[in-house]
Amino acid sequence: MSAGWSCSHQIGNICDLINRPCEPGMKGCTLYGKAVFADPKTPSNEAVRRREEMQRKKEMEELMKNAAKGF
Repeated sequence: MSAGWSCSHQIGNICDLINRPCEPGMKGCTLYGKAVFADPKTPSNEAVRRREEMQRKKEMEELMKNAAKGF
């Protein structure tokens, strides 16, 4: 099986950012919190979910603030 993406920080099976074996989506990975992975246990998935939830909350607060001003 071949992949359509390769990481510029991966040297062999080691990530040169965190000096540990490469595990895409783990904390420290450049994809952490930016991509959803097929494995539901990947920490990046939870980080993406939290980021989206915070964004929705922020948007709702802005809507409520504008509604209170009469806009």
